[in-house]
Amino acid sequence: MDDQNPFAQPGEWYKGCLHVHSTASDGRLSPEDVSVWYHARGYNFVALTDHNVPSRAQTLGQDWITLAGIEVDGVDLEAGLYHLVGLGLELPWPKPRGADGLQEAVDRLRAAGALVCLAHPYWSGQRSADLIDLAGCFALEVYNGGCEIDDAKGFSHVHWDDLLAAGVRLWGLAVDDAHWRIGDRDAGLGWVWVRAPALTQAAILAALEQGCFYASSGPEIYDLVLDRDCGEVTVRCSPAVSIDFVGNGRLSRRVLAAKGQSLTEANYRLRDSQRYVRVACLDASGGWAWSNPLFLDGAGS
Repeated sequence: MDDQNPFAQPGEWYKGCLHVHSTASDGRLSPEDVSVWYHARGYNFVALTDHNVPSRAQTLGQDWITLAGIEVDGVDLEAGLYHLVGLGLELPWPKPRGADGLQEAVDRLRAAGALVCLAHPYWSGQRSADLIDLAGCFALEVYNGGCEIDDAKGFSHVHWDDLLAAGVRLWGLAVDDAHWRIGDRDAGLGWVWVRAPALTQAAILAALEQGCFYASSGPEIYDLVLDRDCGEVTVRCSPAVSIDFVGNGRLSRRVLAAKGQSLTEANYRLRDSQRYVRVACLDASGGWAWSNPLFLDGAGS
C-alpha cells in the first residue's frame, strides 16, 4: 500500500468546504445559514473561517459536521499582505497581533493546534520566492473560487509547483472563500474530497494533514495508481478534455482528448530525475480536479 496516496487508503470519501465567511466577519449569511447551504448540497463538512473570529467544531448529525476554523490576515515586511486559514484550532488561542510577520502568525496558529493553510497567494500578491522558507503550513490554496470570479487571481498552481520543485512539501486545496455579496455566485466553486475512516473533526484533520484528499472545482478523480516497479502513473476520472501530469522542471505531459470526445483514463511514464508528480483533470465546463503530489524519492524508469 502506498501510504502517501489517498486512493490506496481505507475509509470513505467526504466532501468539504474549507474556507467560507459569515456575518461573524464580512460575510452576508449567518453561520447557521452557511451551514444549511452546504449541507443541502451534499457536503459532509464545512469550516467557518471568518476573519480573526474563531469558530467551534460541532457534530450536527451522522452526515454533517463543522470544523473549527479561522482566517488570520496581516502584513509581512518581506512577503507583504498575507491571509492564513487555520483549521481545528483550540480555544482559547494566542491571537496574532497586527504586527506579526507571516512566520509568527503561522507559529501562533500552530501553537493553538491548528493546521495552517496559505490562502490565495496569487491574489495576495505573494511570489513563490517569498514563501520558500516558510515553515508550518500543510497546504496552499491552488484554487480560490472567490478570488477567481472577483479578481481573476484564483489559481496559484505556479506558486505550488515552484515550491514543490524547490523541495517544499505542500498539499493543494480548492476552496470557495464565499462572502455571499451577490447571492451565492461565489459558493460551491471549490471543494475537497477527503478520504478518512470516520466523519469526525479528528479524522478529517488527520487525513488533511497526511494529504489524503484531492481538490476539485468540478471533475472527480476515481483512482490514482503509482506503480513504482515499472515507473508509471495511471489516473481514472470523470469525463475530461485533458489530463495533466505535472512534475518538476520540464517533466510534465498533457494528454488531450480528441476533438468532440473525452478522456476517462490516462497514464504517464516517470523520468529518472522526477521528484514528484501531480495530476490535474480539466472537464468540458472548465472545471478542474487536482491530485496531491506523489513524492517519488528516486522512482523512475
